[in-house]
Amino acid sequence: MKYGNSIFHLGGPRKVVSNWSQDQSLFDCWREGQTGYPLIDANMKELSTTGFMSNRGRQIVCSFLVRDMGVDWRMGAEWFETCLLDYDPCSNYGNWTYGAGVGNDPREDRYFSIPKQAKTYDPEGEYVSYWLQQLSSLPKERRNFPGSSYFKQVVPLKFENTKQRPDTGRNERRRGKSVYRN
Repeated sequence: MKYGNSIFHLGGPRKVVSNWSQDQSLFDCWREGQTGYPLIDANMKELSTTGFMSNRGRQIVCSFLVRDMGVDWRMGAEWFETCLLDYDPCSNYGNWTYGAGVGNDPREDRYFSIPKQAKTYDPEGEYVSYWLQQLSSLPKERRNFPGSSYFKQVVPLKFENTKQRPDTGRNERRRGKSVYRN
């Protein structure tokens, strides 16, 4: 195997150096679906309830954990390993290294904007209201963005509601963002 077991290492196959957090309380909020971002929370509830999550959802929650929260991507990979019914080590760790920007991919700055993903893939909040029943009584346009009607957001988004990210330079290491839809 060309890269040996480097897919399991913090810096991945490219040996990227970054300061990842191992903040257990932040990770627990993500794992338990209590981040304050309905799209993230609904995906995490689906995962813990069914053992499944769509590919889009996997990319969104990965991006949120590593880019917005700055948490060690391996913690997310290990949680997926615990929960996924369709778990496969190569796919799981390959996708997590990709999402964290430490894998063999030229797009190391991949970021999923939660507002954009919610508006694109769950515009009426049907998915989030299915998994987060407390949001079902809200008007459809507020389900993904409930404000004070929902949990306080545990971290701010890196790029709140922009179509374009600031130019950070192709080789500059940064953490990005995330969101979802099934």
